[in-house]
Amino acid sequence: MSTKVATFLAHALAMENEAADRYDELADSMEVHNNPDVAEMFRQMAKFSRLHGASVAARAAPYDLPKLKSWQYRWNTPEPAEVGPVDDTHYMMTPYHALAFALENERRGMEFYADEAAANPEKDVRDMAAEMAAEEAEHVAELEGWIARTPKPAADWSEDEDDAVVVD
Repeated sequence: MSTKVATFLAHALAMENEAADRYDELADSMEVHNNPDVAEMFRQMAKFSRLHGASVAARAAPYDLPKLKSWQYRWNTPEPAEVGPVDDTHYMMTPYHALAFALENERRGMEFYADEAAANPEKDVRDMAAEMAAEEAEHVAELEGWIARTPKPAADWSEDEDDAVVVD
């Protein structure tokens, strides 16, 4: 069995697991800030990432995946491609924003796989990556449709009329 395929699959699995963890973290944060609609949206995104991770794990079953250290991963972004930057979130974000955040993550995931499909020297990796890029393209299309049906927030969506102070 190819070590390049195993390494590629280790990256794919890590990307999906890290994305699910980030979505769970964001859902927890939204719950703390009493933003239940967005918390639920992020919980759904975590679920979808875990389902995709299970699909990757099934593909990886015949391989002995390497146990990579964090610095051994080779991403095309600072973090795994589908792990969006926390700086792109806000405690008052709306479901529209959560979907846009997820859409950008899926696009980066699709690009990661497309880059591997185009440039990896091993044909098995290129073929697998092309298949995964196509799957990510389906996820992108689904999110684009979901966003199209979701109301856009008002321009003043982030204005908080409550003072951010704690009083005894």
